[in-house]
Amino acid sequence: MRALFESAKSGMYVAERQLGTTAHNLVNANTPGYSRQRIETAPVAVRMGVGQIGLGVNVTQLTRMRNDLVDTQLMDKRMNMGYLSSKSAIFEQLQSTLASDTGGDIDAYVSRVFNAFSNVASDPQDMSVRNALLAESRQLTDKFHDMNSSIQVANELVTRNITDDVTQINGLLKDLASLNQTISSSVAAGKPDYRSMDLQGQKLDELSGLVSFEKHVAENGTLELRVGGILVVNESKSQQLRAEIDTDHKQVYLRLLDNGKVLNPDGGSLAGSIDMYSEEIPDIQNRLDTLAETIVTRFNELHQQGFGLDDDFQRTFFDPDGTTAESIKLNPQVTGNLRNIAAASAAGEAGNGDIAAQIADVRNEVILDGRKLVDYSIELISQPGSRITELSTTMETRDAEIRMLEVQQERESGVNMDEELGMMIQYQNAYQGSARVLASAQQMYDTLLSLIR
Repeated sequence: MRALFESAKSGMYVAERQLGTTAHNLVNANTPGYSRQRIETAPVAVRMGVGQIGLGVNVTQLTRMRNDLVDTQLMDKRMNMGYLSSKSAIFEQLQSTLASDTGGDIDAYVSRVFNAFSNVASDPQDMSVRNALLAESRQLTDKFHDMNSSIQVANELVTRNITDDVTQINGLLKDLASLNQTISSSVAAGKPDYRSMDLQGQKLDELSGLVSFEKHVAENGTLELRVGGILVVNESKSQQLRAEIDTDHKQVYLRLLDNGKVLNPDGGSLAGSIDMYSEEIPDIQNRLDTLAETIVTRFNELHQQGFGLDDDFQRTFFDPDGTTAESIKLNPQVTGNLRNIAAASAAGEAGNGDIAAQIADVRNEVILDGRKLVDYSIELISQPGSRITELSTTMETRDAEIRMLEVQQERESGVNMDEELGMMIQYQNAYQGSARVLASAQQMYDTLLSLIR
């Protein structure tokens, strides 16, 4: 008789707990980061003689449904996506400012200067032609200045991104350390705080988009995090990071705030921004400066061999001290007097345009990394677009992988309304069945009492 009462009583208690857990899942179906929960049960029995007598069922634990392998894979993909996305965004900004849809690219300006020199070679005494050359040359130097400014704007944007990312990372590291303390205390008390564990998962998802890390979860639920192999979260303590930006050498050092140790993350938006600042943007800047220096050097080399209309000699066309995209400018002696443009190859020959023709012919010289100047210019402005195409291809693949893993994660941890409602009916039936057993046991007990009376 006791076995019936115990079985029925435990069955009703467990069914009630299961219904409560199912209800909790249903109302949190749309709660961000929520992981569904399940009541784990085990039979209760007592050995008697040669066998066992069942005494019902017992709740063994409340389980939070997570697949750690899927979670880890998803974080790894998000780290890489954050890295790719941050680089792609800066390249898109560079492409929008360096390239033009209206024919105003640097290669067009270089070509127009060559054409202007060709016109001077055809009619070196025509002042309007010389004035047109000066105007085209000014536009070329202005274009160099504009492109240089665009690159500096990109540098400033990347610098802000780095600073913002470090600020967000520091906040998340603090939050994770605080959650470690809450989780470890709840586990030690035998009542795991699944709400804090869900919040911990959300923080990790957010962190994975910002910086790559390695994680280890201890038995007490506390999280240990390393960035670049260096411990940044351990139990209730967290390290704070700072970004040291070397503007002279275009380097970024991510350091621990307290001891200055350098961390080298290889994923997340922070790593992408660091790579852009230290490698990608300087490469574009160097290419642009090389183009400016080559034009200044080669044009001046030929122009110094020529004679102006007043037979002046050895005068440069560009200021020889301006050999970068930022500093390139025309020689003030040329801009101040059109007659100082050296077109002739000999003194006293005003109609001689040989030097101007030679400068115009520079367009056909292979003088810059095995390329002609115009071809090099086209390649320069195409660089951001080419990198965007490469990154987009990889990002599409990564996005598909992330979506697939998110579906798998949702299958493991998400709340399926149909499944929960079906289980609710199952638990209701179990509760009703246990109640009937209890009622039957009560009737048997009453019958037994009536016989005794």
